[in-house]
Amino acid sequence: MQRATFRRHGIVLISVFLVFASLAVTQYLKMNPPADVDKGAFTPAPPAVDNSCWQATASNMLAGAGYGTGATLQARANQIYSQVVANFGVDGGWADTALSWWLGSTHNTWTNNRYTVVTVYGNKIPKYPWADTNGARSIGNHLRDCNFVGLSISWPDNTPGVIGSDGHAITGWGDGSAPQTLTANPANVRLTDSDRDTGGNVQTYTYDAFTNPNPGGANEGNGWYLNYSANHPYIKHIVVLSPATTSSGGKLTQRVTGSYQIHQAQSKAATDLHYKVGTDVDILSYNTTIDWPTTTSPTITEDSPRRHLTVDWDLSSNPVPYCTLVTITTEFILPSWNSIQYDGPAFTYPDAGQTFPRIRWEMKTPRVERAAKIPNVTGGYVIGSFDVVNPRLPVKERPVARYRFIHEYSFNQSPEQHVFLLSGVKGLTAANVRFGHSYGYLDPRALWKFEAWMTKLEKPYPLTDRPAEIRIDWKGRLPYPPGEDIRGHIRDIKEGPPGKTVK
Repeated sequence: MQRATFRRHGIVLISVFLVFASLAVTQYLKMNPPADVDKGAFTPAPPAVDNSCWQATASNMLAGAGYGTGATLQARANQIYSQVVANFGVDGGWADTALSWWLGSTHNTWTNNRYTVVTVYGNKIPKYPWADTNGARSIGNHLRDCNFVGLSISWPDNTPGVIGSDGHAITGWGDGSAPQTLTANPANVRLTDSDRDTGGNVQTYTYDAFTNPNPGGANEGNGWYLNYSANHPYIKHIVVLSPATTSSGGKLTQRVTGSYQIHQAQSKAATDLHYKVGTDVDILSYNTTIDWPTTTSPTITEDSPRRHLTVDWDLSSNPVPYCTLVTITTEFILPSWNSIQYDGPAFTYPDAGQTFPRIRWEMKTPRVERAAKIPNVTGGYVIGSFDVVNPRLPVKERPVARYRFIHEYSFNQSPEQHVFLLSGVKGLTAANVRFGHSYGYLDPRALWKFEAWMTKLEKPYPLTDRPAEIRIDWKGRLPYPPGEDIRGHIRDIKEGPPGKTVK
């Protein structure tokens, strides 16, 4: 605890003890809320037997990857589903068939979306369990590695000569583990299911041990069985939708994360949190979270084209008390470019409001020509941190907010040269600006604990609409790739969003 007095834009906020709330441990979800298409919703009269679960799963995955038209993720998934059902009807099939058909159809108007690779692991016929001892971990890490996953399940049958019976498709979205890369199989899977919404759209089911299949009834041998029903079904295969890569395996997407920590400094508890967050190019996939426990998912409305999201959190089930820090973390998967802008995060109360300053940052990293031809090419992450302060106030009253971010540079960019551009509300200042580097992606908990700074700047940077420019020079400290002399092959930093050049 720290005794402090805060003042926002000339308004004195008299505080007692400021409690720095730790980031809550929550179950992992790739997107919150995820898409959940329900079968039969778009047929004129639902048929007696509707086997379109595979189409619902494919529609959820495509919408998560950015496809479809609509103001929300769910609206886009619904639209795609209606198109797929119109083509296939409601008979049985496979999610990879629906994915491939839709991606190649005239309905796909976003032909430069990087999510084009459809891969199947496991078995279709015969319906044997998926024989991957690390299959549960693989599902979790596909989701954490910017991919989308559909699960195909069947029920065991002890009838002689019969391998499995029936089938169903569901969409994987997460598990009960932390957001970082999994090193062991998780205990459960979180998913959406076109057949049921027990307890809400997101369902959680426990995995049986791989080598002790189906304590609930019949079994077909080792595999990943779920407590989905009394006779536990098993995963027979998974379908993965992932971004295309170069011939040498380089990623054609970039991940960018901005984490904005704000202080609830009104005497009354805040019942809602609102903000707009965006970037300069079309967003493929996204997830935005807060570290304050709440029973409801946010309401998210997407701009068209999708470059900004309007996010509204209902906190009435657990209002945020006076003198509490709340952290907003947003992750974008983008076809190129790295920037995030938060526009006026605001707490609201039964009779008042509290608004925080707009923050926008961009990171420019030069390209390495012919990088794809160099062995063992890889990418990494620049980690940044700064405080937002009001320099016109006494020292103890200056803090306004804290910010941390992750900039992913790609396989064809240098890790040693970057330009950081920061803008915001005039009259405020960015202080304690620091930069570090990681070869692994940091989840929000690790991001806020990161202290391996390679650059620490004493100079304060006044915030205005015109970006402050900060050049990062780590020459010789992170050679890329190791042992290669790439002098003369690095292009100057001139790339920006369409129609804009950074000098």
